[in-house]
Amino acid sequence: MRRTDLNPGRGLKPTVLDVSYEDVRQSFLLRLHGDEVRLAVLRDALGSAEVSPATAFVDLEIFAHRLRGAAAVFDLPELRDAAKGLELAAAVAVAERSVIGEPRVQETIRILATRLTCLNGYTRPSSAPGAPVPAN
Repeated sequence: MRRTDLNPGRGLKPTVLDVSYEDVRQSFLLRLHGDEVRLAVLRDALGSAEVSPATAFVDLEIFAHRLRGAAAVFDLPELRDAAKGLELAAAVAVAERSVIGEPRVQETIRILATRLTCLNGYTRPSSAPGAPVPAN
């Protein structure tokens, strides 16, 4: 009897991707525009009567956890810390069965949104809390 080879891919050569750390980091930085939008959607869901507060807090916690990890990998400590603040505030809100207007969650959303806005190349004028304007 002939032996059957259980490793049919043994002869395949591995594919080496020519992607540097900086390429991946730049991709992450570009993704932050979408994360800024996603945070706004989650903030709006938190204020919606259609979404339970617990569900909204869990969604915020998961979002912040993912962003915190990526920010740590790509050496963005201010973003990492802001995401950590939201992650922890949302976790406490879930555990305490907080209501939608929980002030600590609202404040950490604001801090994280500000960090994302700054990283995305926008600054808010100090006199007016309106729409972002491009940084010079």
